[in-house]
Amino acid sequence: MFLKKIIGLSSILFAGITLSGCSNIIEDSLDSSDKADIEIAIKRDTGNGSIELLTPKITTKDNQLEFMTEGIDENKVTYIFVANKKVFEQKIKNDESYKLNILDIKDAHRTDYNPKVQLFQTIDDTEDGDIVTFKQVRYKVKKD
Repeated sequence: MFLKKIIGLSSILFAGITLSGCSNIIEDSLDSSDKADIEIAIKRDTGNGSIELLTPKITTKDNQLEFMTEGIDENKVTYIFVANKKVFEQKIKNDESYKLNILDIKDAHRTDYNPKVQLFQTIDDTEDGDIVTFKQVRYKVKKD
């Protein structure tokens, strides 16, 4: 009985040490841009400003989401994705409302989870550039 507990605890300790070592190896193998993307995915909020959904709840028949930003860099191109599909790519003005067409987005009207609206800006204004601002909000979908 005592021997089984020691073996069990040793196995857990060994697994913990092994997994922590693997995460260091993975982290060391990533270049700096990959690390930044991972950090953004974990934090879900980088850079200045905020995005607010003016329609935080829609129905399964609604075709638009409305948003407004505050404190976002107006000199940079802003990219907005809804349910992982790009719906917006232009410079924006803070404190003005914008409407996003979500009619043809497959997962925008799912009711089994709260879909995401993601805003980001990059250092060089290209979609594949290093992200300097990242904001994410979720909205609710209810059945009609």
